[in-house]
Amino acid sequence: MFRSRIALALVPFVTLAVQATPARAVNDVLSTGDLSLDISGYLEARAIYTGDNQSWENGGLGKLSFSGNAKGDGRVLAKADGAVVFKPKLGFDWTGYVAVVANDRQRTALDISEAFLQYKPVPNTLFGIKAKAGAFFPPISGENAGLAWTSPYTITPSAINSWVGEELKTIGGEATIYHREGDWQMDLTGAVFLANDPAGTLLAWRGWSLNDRVTGLFDKLSLAQIRIIRPTGNLNTQAPTEKPFHEIDGHAGYYVGLSLEHADYGKLSVLRYDNKANDHAFVLSQWAWDTKFWTVSYKVQLSGDVDVLTQYMKGSTTVITIPAPVGPIVYTDYTSAFGLISKDWGRHRLSFRGEYFKTEDEDRFPDNNNEHGTAFTLAYIFRPVVNQRLTVELLHVDSWRPERQYIGERVRQKDLQTQISYRFFF
Repeated sequence: MFRSRIALALVPFVTLAVQATPARAVNDVLSTGDLSLDISGYLEARAIYTGDNQSWENGGLGKLSFSGNAKGDGRVLAKADGAVVFKPKLGFDWTGYVAVVANDRQRTALDISEAFLQYKPVPNTLFGIKAKAGAFFPPISGENAGLAWTSPYTITPSAINSWVGEELKTIGGEATIYHREGDWQMDLTGAVFLANDPAGTLLAWRGWSLNDRVTGLFDKLSLAQIRIIRPTGNLNTQAPTEKPFHEIDGHAGYYVGLSLEHADYGKLSVLRYDNKANDHAFVLSQWAWDTKFWTVSYKVQLSGDVDVLTQYMKGSTTVITIPAPVGPIVYTDYTSAFGLISKDWGRHRLSFRGEYFKTEDEDRFPDNNNEHGTAFTLAYIFRPVVNQRLTVELLHVDSWRPERQYIGERVRQKDLQTQISYRFFF
């Protein structure tokens, strides 16, 4: 609450500073020969009218970040968020990237969502290469293509990309070989990473969620006290929070992706992810989850500035695999898919997204990780001036999860959340 009030109090001062500072002075902070430093970012003031359910960030099994009040009623919240992105250019082929984020949901006032060094020489043939090393998001989302991994279409990303922002981070290296010919480009990407062993914790024990929470490298995520991690549960040594970017078993994970893009026909991408975790490993009250999935996405811009984006993900996650007939203590299959259509005209953009999500509990232990649900999002964006954006978003979620009854919640929950956001970009 204290950090939120400070951030809100800073909004008018930062706004005046951004409006009074020439864009070149903000972005070209350092420029010497082949070296330069580009700085960009945003500051956001937001009002939210919540549903009446208990959010997963406040100890419940709700599908959203923001909760109703203690009486179980919806309420209005005021929030402030911000991000600053530093992009140093270190010669013709080398660039850096550091994104610093601030909001009152994270554990520290400031955190780092991404920090990496990228090598991208100019191709001298039809083939080219690029590589990066550090901490960054895997190339899964075509939706979160905005500054500091935000969405240019909505405030809240889909369930798939909400989870990517929460639990997935490549802490390692990634390389891409690409081939261009005419209007076509094909990319083949591979990566090796560490420190993503807990990925899958939320999908099993909380299920899918829709939120714009981007977890920083030093952040923790809340877990509801479901039966399996209570003092009497099978995995009662699990901490009440998850550290998603934590190395537990010493094994490296990988992903491999292929994309094909045409200037007129759009971009089709396929990616296989496997963190190769030893699901018996346990360090500092955190389990390693053996998490793997396939994801397929397609994005195209039609005539009249209409964007169409669709994505599908299917995978599984396990903890403590025991030989048959017992099987894993936790084994959850998960699936989600969405379609988004967005129309941009002048200073306006209107977007609609529909999606479906589910998890299936495949183990024999007494926690129930089954769920299914649908969500619909409608967002309108108005840009009064070049570096400012007003967004109004309506989000409806209808979900069913039996485990809720064991923490005193309704098995079926419906949420209707309204958000109004004003962002100042610099």
